[in-house]
Amino acid sequence: MNKQKKLVLERSIFVLIIFVAFGVIITTEKMGGLLIPKVTKKLTNYIEDKYNKDEFIYSKVDYKNTTYTMKVMSKENKNHYFYVKYYNKKIKDTYKKDYKEGNNLLKYLNNKLKKDIMKKTTTSCDVIINSKLNEYTDAVRNRIIKEDNLLELKFYTIKKEITVNDWNSKTINTEINNLIDNYKNNGITPKKYIIIITNKKDITESIEINNITEEFINNSSNKEIINDIINDKKSDLLKENKITYKYLN
Repeated sequence: MNKQKKLVLERSIFVLIIFVAFGVIITTEKMGGLLIPKVTKKLTNYIEDKYNKDEFIYSKVDYKNTTYTMKVMSKENKNHYFYVKYYNKKIKDTYKKDYKEGNNLLKYLNNKLKKDIMKKTTTSCDVIINSKLNEYTDAVRNRIIKEDNLLELKFYTIKKEITVNDWNSKTINTEINNLIDNYKNNGITPKKYIIIITNKKDITESIEINNITEEFINNSSNKEIINDIINDKKSDLLKENKITYKYLN
């Protein structure tokens, strides 16, 4: 057999292998699609046996790459959901992480809070949700799921940067009070604040202050607290008010 014929034969065999492989894949996908009703029943029974069946809404089962996937949503909030997957005759779900701990819902709410705060104040900030969904009380958890006046619900932290013209306790204290007042007047009451103070005249001078609460405004010692922070004095006053800080530069 000459080289040209050999090359033609090798190419033909290669094309045949590719054709067969794609045929197997297409056949497998078609067969998998035909089994969707049967798998749907399996997944539904799995959820109803393992969890509270009256709590959920089921999506249509999606079949892709030999895996069947069903999205299971809370009746109270479509953004509160988890997945059930069927692969190789085994069923697995993401209930604990995505539903019980609220992973998907809290990610959604984090972005929503930032957008809502931006609309009300025209300024951006970072939002940190303090705990997993199952770590809140039943009352708080129900409000979170129902998205009931979330800006007023003390389950999140606002992280905000302030640039000050003068690096002294009076100016910094005034700026912090104004910031908290602005949020409060717009119905925004987080559990606490993380505030980064940066000196406009020297941007290398920057401090992150943690655990500031709304009560800071009415604290008779607030100026002394700020004075201790900018002078790097880890005083008893800071410990009593549970306020910590760190230099960023």
